[in-house]
Amino acid sequence: MKNYTAEHVFALGYRAAADALTAALASGFDPAGDPERTFTSVGTGEFLTMPSRVGDDAGIKILTLAPHNPDKSLPFIQGTYLLCDAQTLTPRSLVDGIALTALRTPAVAIAAARPALRAIAAHVTLRPNVVAFGAGVQGEGLVRALADECGSGGVGFDALGSVTYAVRSPENVSESALAVGAGGSAGDVGTVKAGSDACRAAVEAADVIVCASAAKEAVFDDAWVQPHAAVLAVGAHTPQTREVPAETMGRARVIVEDQAVALRENGDVVRAIADGSLTEGAPISMKSLLGDEAAAKVETNAPSAPTVVTTVGMSWQDLVVAAAVARHAEGNAGFRKSCED
Repeated sequence: MKNYTAEHVFALGYRAAADALTAALASGFDPAGDPERTFTSVGTGEFLTMPSRVGDDAGIKILTLAPHNPDKSLPFIQGTYLLCDAQTLTPRSLVDGIALTALRTPAVAIAAARPALRAIAAHVTLRPNVVAFGAGVQGEGLVRALADECGSGGVGFDALGSVTYAVRSPENVSESALAVGAGGSAGDVGTVKAGSDACRAAVEAADVIVCASAAKEAVFDDAWVQPHAAVLAVGAHTPQTREVPAETMGRARVIVEDQAVALRENGDVVRAIADGSLTEGAPISMKSLLGDEAAAKVETNAPSAPTVVTTVGMSWQDLVVAAAVARHAEGNAGFRKSCED
């Protein structure tokens, strides 16, 4: 059995991962049929299992969540992905589960946001200003994924403009996160304290707002958001939490992975509905936006309202990206040798 490490996973890249997700939807796959993820308590923590099948591939992600591990200098979340043949369910390879999640999450948001990003590039600016609430793995990952969409073959941006991380402790933002502009992929990269006047000013100037925080309440005010802005939110993965204000959800075009999943698990959606700002039928699924029937549609109008892409993660996404990682490694002679046991 072959083993694909974090190096193999990140070698695929955010753009190729987003392309693979888009291709799966365009081929006719319907996320509505994806199995639900399952949490199983084992006393010292939980197992999270996420099985799926898409086309010729099947697989399952197994994560362990051990809340006392940080006290032992061990990760809270650990895991792996088992990639199988869909017909026989014969295991083919293992993929690093943590790296897979770190690549998949931004790639899903980017795939769903591309129509809105193309509209911004066509009608507003070629160098969008970005504010990221959160500078951890997902916050930095989403900024890097946006940078990957610049240049030839991307959504039409020349490069990112300013990048501002809005966090509770700006002094703790990593050197890696601050280096996202290396090589000219972005202009000034800086930090502000979340909720400060400087944070408000950064959001008011932002064309793209990234939300990848552990917040339980909205991280910005609706009045700060420009009419054309794209919001990419990945942190509200329980019904009790949210990152995006209900008012923004109510006036935005809301994109979700699947309507039923969003109504069950996505706090941005669930709480906006509870507040009366959003109707249950308002969110647009990625299948409707990017699926086979939507493949020929091209967004040509200037954006007149914000777009909010809010995601919680689904099993099919891990499978599609894991399969893409394996195929990419198989096409690289050096990687092919390194992943063989």
